[in-house]
Amino acid sequence: MEPGLGQGSSADLAAAFHYVERLLFGDMERPGLTLYDLERLVGYPAKGDGPLSYTLPRTKSLSGVQGVRLYYYPRDPNLQLIVEIEDREGRKHLRHFRWNGFTWEVPEGGKGDLRSTEETLGLVRVGEDYFLGFPREEAMELEKAVRRGEALGAKYLLCPRCGSRVFYAPSVRPAQVACPKCGNATLLFKTLSGGEGPKDPLEALAEEQRALRKAIEELTAYLKRKLGP
Repeated sequence: MEPGLGQGSSADLAAAFHYVERLLFGDMERPGLTLYDLERLVGYPAKGDGPLSYTLPRTKSLSGVQGVRLYYYPRDPNLQLIVEIEDREGRKHLRHFRWNGFTWEVPEGGKGDLRSTEETLGLVRVGEDYFLGFPREEAMELEKAVRRGEALGAKYLLCPRCGSRVFYAPSVRPAQVACPKCGNATLLFKTLSGGEGPKDPLEALAEEQRALRKAIEELTAYLKRKLGP
C-alpha cells in the first residue's frame, strides 16, 4: 500500500509530506527507504533495542516545518516506524508504518496517509509527571531527560496543591490547563533548572553500590594492616 498525498493545510506542510512520501516509497530518480536503510540511519543495533530516532537534515522541501523525525521500534512487529512532522506552530503530525518485506504499509488501526491533516495530541502520563502536546514517544524521551537532569529549560506547570508537574509543548496554551490530578486551575509557571527533578533510581542505586564497594575495600585494607595477611 502506498498512501497518496492529499490537500494539505499549507503549502509548506504539504511539501514536507510529499518529501517524506518520496523518501519512503521512492520515485523515478531513487528507490524508496528500506528497513535496512532505516536501521543504518538510527544506528540499530549498535544503539540498543530502541525506540531509536533520526532527524532528517534540513532541505528546501523541509524549510517550511520545524523538523521531521523517524522513530524506529525494532522489537514491535506491528509498528516499526513512526514518522513525525512538526509544523511551524509546533503541532505534531504522526504517521505509522511497518515493513512487509518489500515496502512500507500501514498497520491495522494505524494512520499512514501522507497528507497534512492536524494531529491532536492529548495528555500523557509518564512516571510521576504529565506531558501535554507531545507524542508518547517524545514524552518518554523528555521524561528520561528530566530524570537525568538533562532537560534544562523545559517549561512546565506546577500544581501548588498536590505537587504535580505538567510539561507542555510550544503549541499548548498553558493558561488554559488545569491540574490533571486534583483539578486545580491555578498552576504556577516554571522552567526546569539545575538541581530540579528526581534522581534516576537506577543511577542512585549505582552510586550507593559504588560507595558501599569503596567502604568495603577501605575496611579490608585496614584489617589487613592491623591483622596481617
